[in-house]
Amino acid sequence: MHVVVVGAGIVGAAVAEELARRGATVTVLDMRSPGRGASHASAGILAPHTEAHEGTPLLDLGTRSLALYDSFVARLGERTRRAIDYARSGTLEVALDAAGASALGASRAWLAAIGVPAEWMTGADLRSFEPALAPDVEAALFKPHHGWVGVQSLIAALTESARLAGATFESPIAAVEVVPHTTHADVRAVDRRYTADTVVVAAGSWSGQIRIAGIDPVPIRPVRGQLLHLEWPATPGAAIGLPSRVVWGADCYVVPWPDGSVLVGATVEEAGFDERVTLDGVRTLADAAGRLLPRLRDATFLAARVGLRPAAPDGLPVIGPFGEAPRVVVATGHYRNGVLLAPVTAVMVADLVLDGRRDPALDVTTPDRFGVGSTRKNREEPS
Repeated sequence: MHVVVVGAGIVGAAVAEELARRGATVTVLDMRSPGRGASHASAGILAPHTEAHEGTPLLDLGTRSLALYDSFVARLGERTRRAIDYARSGTLEVALDAAGASALGASRAWLAAIGVPAEWMTGADLRSFEPALAPDVEAALFKPHHGWVGVQSLIAALTESARLAGATFESPIAAVEVVPHTTHADVRAVDRRYTADTVVVAAGSWSGQIRIAGIDPVPIRPVRGQLLHLEWPATPGAAIGLPSRVVWGADCYVVPWPDGSVLVGATVEEAGFDERVTLDGVRTLADAAGRLLPRLRDATFLAARVGLRPAAPDGLPVIGPFGEAPRVVVATGHYRNGVLLAPVTAVMVADLVLDGRRDPALDVTTPDRFGVGSTRKNREEPS
């Protein structure tokens, strides 16, 4: 079976690797190069019990995918002999005031009700656990099962593993249109044509810009996220060092790296396809990080990154085939959780495309939930 995957971000790369490793002939097209879109500006946090709410489909998908991560990273590292930055060191969610502490208490209660470990901390215990925190922090909730992964090292391993299985990556190639047929689908780029048994559209924020002949576009919009890369201040004799785990506040999160730097993210901006770094975005993140971890006010600025995160109207990813074009599968709309959800998305897509196994979650993530369908049919219906 030949599959064309449109998009080589974290989701597209994971889907391509899973398909190729399981025997498909895979061609991956990307308008830039692997990992240069939203994935480039991702901090790689793996935190389903912070990002999602109790009893939601997003939480179910996130916990399923997190459970895959240890074996996912170990398999890729063994297969490619590449080092992948990865740690399950937990996340520390911090409240800076009484209102925030009350919200954290509510999170603590529902996590306890579903059996998820989370440790409540205040006062001296909290200061001892994470000395770099601001002295006026009210309370914190430590979730030890969470973690982070180095996105660029993960994408490099995914693309190499896919290539080892015979996949080809072609870039820069911008797919313009997908034309579904009964037995196959065609992809039209500016000056090239591809024919495949199945096409997977995993182009992130640009997924809705790719025309699918006869089908309404999936309503995906870009949400700009700016991210800072800072070097932790190395003052001689200072007792307070780099945080030991992800620290998550109301207005930013901070991810420590083994090299002594930190990532601070991320803004949430409705800015269309504008990928500029802005002074306001940098200032907002720098101020928030300084309130959370005061030593960062003396940090060295290394870089700022921007990514356009693909968001669907209901906040859920869009995964699955079109009912009226089953040869075209979408895997997009992961918003802030593309890195977290990459393993489970890859398995769901490969199970469907290669084995005809339809994961029950596809009933929730289907693109058809937006009422997309045949544009021809829509034109023929009376107004």
